[in-house]
Amino acid sequence: MRISKTVARVFDYCRANAWPLFVAAWFPCFLTTLCLAVLALILFADPGQAPTWLLSRGFDPTTWLSAIVAAPFSAMVFAFVLDRMANAPEHGRVVVRRGIESVKRFAIPGLRFELGQRILLAALLLAAIQLLCGFAVAGEHRLLVAGLLATRDLPLSPEDVAPWTSAMGVFNVFAGGFVLVWTYLFVGDFLWTGSFDPIGCWRALDGNHLRFVAIMFIVLAIVAILKYGLVLAGGLILIPADGASPSFLNLMLMHFGLAWPFDVLHLVLSAATVGTILGAFRPPGIASIRPAAAP
Repeated sequence: MRISKTVARVFDYCRANAWPLFVAAWFPCFLTTLCLAVLALILFADPGQAPTWLLSRGFDPTTWLSAIVAAPFSAMVFAFVLDRMANAPEHGRVVVRRGIESVKRFAIPGLRFELGQRILLAALLLAAIQLLCGFAVAGEHRLLVAGLLATRDLPLSPEDVAPWTSAMGVFNVFAGGFVLVWTYLFVGDFLWTGSFDPIGCWRALDGNHLRFVAIMFIVLAIVAILKYGLVLAGGLILIPADGASPSFLNLMLMHFGLAWPFDVLHLVLSAATVGTILGAFRPPGIASIRPAAAP
C-alpha cells in the first residue's frame, strides 16, 4: 500500500461523499463545540472562580472535563462514518438517517444522534487516552518549571524558558499525535468488528504500521495547517487594531466558532482513513456495525 495512493484514496472518497459525511458528522461536532463553549463560559468567565482541582494545562479548555465532554461525540462521528463506509448505499444515493426517538421528534433533516453501548465504550477509551495524555502534558510542564527553578537563578528570563518550552511543544505534538492515531485505529477497529482486539488489529496491518502512522500524520497535519492558518487570519481580522482587548465572550466565540468546521474535517478524515486502512487489511463485521451506529 503506497502512502500517496492511500492519502489520495481517502481524499477522493471524502470528496465524492462530502455531503453525506457532513450530514453524519455535523451534529455531534456541533454538540462538542456547544458543550465545550458552555464549559469554558462556566469555568473561565470569572477569573479565579474555577476550582483548582478541575484545571489542567493539558486540555482545551484548560480543564480535564473537556476530554470527558468531547469523547462521546467523537465516538459518534467515528461510528457514523464507519457505518457509511461498511454499509454504503448505491453510488450517488444519499441516505439521511436520524437518531434516537427523542431526537426524531424535532424532525431536523440530516440530524443524527445516538448513544448505544458500542459508542459509549468507544467514548470511554477515547476519554481515558485523552485524560492520560493531558495529565502527562501537565505533569511534564510542572517538571520543566521545577527543573528550571532548580538550575537557574531567579527571576527566570524568557531566554531561559523559550528553548525548553519549544522543544517540549514539538515533542508533545509528535508523541501526542502518535498516541492519537493508534487510539483512533483501535477505536475504529472496535466499531468495525464489534470486538476490542488491539493485538489482532496490530497483526492485521501486516507490516504496514509505519505506513499507517505516516498516512494519519499527513491527514492530521493538513487539517492542522488549514485550521491554525484560518484561526490566525481570523484573529488578525477580528481582533481590534487599536490594541483593545476583546471580551472573553468574543474570544470564546471566535475560538470555538473557527474551530468547529475543522473539528468536523479532522474527525471525518481520521475516521475515513481508519476505515480505508481497516477495509484493506481487516474484514468488516457488517452485522456488528449497524447496532453501534444505526437504530
